Amino acid sequence: MRTLTDRQASLGLQLKVYMTRGKLDRQIADGTPDEANSALALRTRQLTAPDTRREIAGSLRNIMDYADRRGSQPIISAVVIEPRAVRGGRRAILELAERLEATMPVSARGVALARALLTDGRSPLFNPHCERTVSEVAWEVKDALDECPDSDFDVIVARGLSAVEAGQATDYAGVRQIQVCPMRPSQNRYVDTAIRYVAVTRQEQ
Repeated sequence: MRTLTDRQASLGLQLKVYMTRGKLDRQIADGTPDEANSALALRTRQLTAPDTRREIAGSLRNIMDYADRRGSQPIISAVVIEPRAVRGGRRAILELAERLEATMPVSARGVALARALLTDGRSPLFNPHCERTVSEVAWEVKDALDECPDSDFDVIVARGLSAVEAGQATDYAGVRQIQVCPMRPSQNRYVDTAIRYVAVTRQEQ
């Protein structure tokens, strides 16, 4: 069974993913990718890689440390961190970091949401007017990490290719039936896009 890794990807594809990673991450986080393509598959692999997970977990811990050191004073960097809001979400932030560092599989959507928590200026970590608390968003991200691994684009592709090669499915409908892991309604388009990628990959081979 073949999977797409950074090493196997062409230089052109790696550059494309690097230049469009923000857009790809938003598609993955929303669960509604616009199309099935190799860039999306590679970005999914990158997000769920151990190094990426450790990097995001480390950033979460660093923000917690900064908030503790600065007390009620804001930290000025690329954005203004809200120390009080961060300290109020201590438990959720640290548990999210622990989940990212654990060896259990995570969904790419959850990792994309965790990255957005750290980089989106509308995040409650930075926006004092956000209607949701840090704890609420961090718990939601943690739940997303625990979504069925088969909601991951690359995992579905791998299962689909395996099913086609084993003669268990010959068309889109057949591959779709094999996805027996429960999905949230909002994930349907994401799942369907991943399965269609199977057909795209087969045509390119």
